[in-house]
Amino acid sequence: MEAKLRGAIKSKMMWVNALLAVLGGLELVGSHLTVLYGTEVAAAILLIGGVTNMVLRSITTSALEDK
Repeated sequence: MEAKLRGAIKSKMMWVNALLAVLGGLELVGSHLTVLYGTEVAAAILLIGGVTNMVLRSITTSALEDK
């Protein structure tokens, strides 16, 4: 369990997912991105985050324990 946690902290994909979760949560709670940047930019930010997640996942070859 400790090895997975240590690996998760080093994982770029986990950091991207955490950032997307925070941004998505802020958007649901208070529409912060929409108010600051407008609906198109807010949607683009979350879409680019999702695509980044897919790209990182496709190039990830090692398990969290191996990091």
